[in-house]
Amino acid sequence: YPACRVELTLGDETIDLASGGMDVAIRVGWLADSSLQARRIGTFRQFMVCGADFAGRFTAGEPQELARLPFVANLALREPLLWQFSRGEAEHEAVRMQATIAIDATPAVLAAVRAGAGLSVLPDFLVRDELAAGRLVQILPEWRLPSGGIYTVYPAARFRPPKVTRFVEMLVAAEQKTGPAGEGRGG
Repeated sequence: YPACRVELTLGDETIDLASGGMDVAIRVGWLADSSLQARRIGTFRQFMVCGADFAGRFTAGEPQELARLPFVANLALREPLLWQFSRGEAEHEAVRMQATIAIDATPAVLAAVRAGAGLSVLPDFLVRDELAAGRLVQILPEWRLPSGGIYTVYPAARFRPPKVTRFVEMLVAAEQKTGPAGEGRGG
């Protein structure tokens, strides 16, 4: 589509689409109630991770033991310090972490964790290569954190330009090709 032009704005803050100027936004996480229209195009998992060097300095067998460790809080999240862990159907634990560092941009949280600043929770799509390369280590892999959604979000309108519809179709196709070991995780 050589005639199509895209302006990409990146950030962890939520942009007000109702004010105009944008045709579509991609939101990752959990949507708040709004007058916007949304379509889920994929999902992601969250992992508690730390740098490989940091991982060798402590042991933890249960989620509650993590609360005593240095934690890098992601201020882009609604609840950056409270984490719900589950193992199987019956075991659930809520852990309130104590932030030693608080950062408002997810890529910067990743950089701090990679540098050894402590633990943090990050999405699979951001840490997949880091885990595979051994730069990061997943903590308590037998425990799961809540999964989230990847959404396209549009201003409320009866008519959606064909360029937006086609762009979203391309995103859906790309998302379905990604995932662990090349398996689609989209939905």
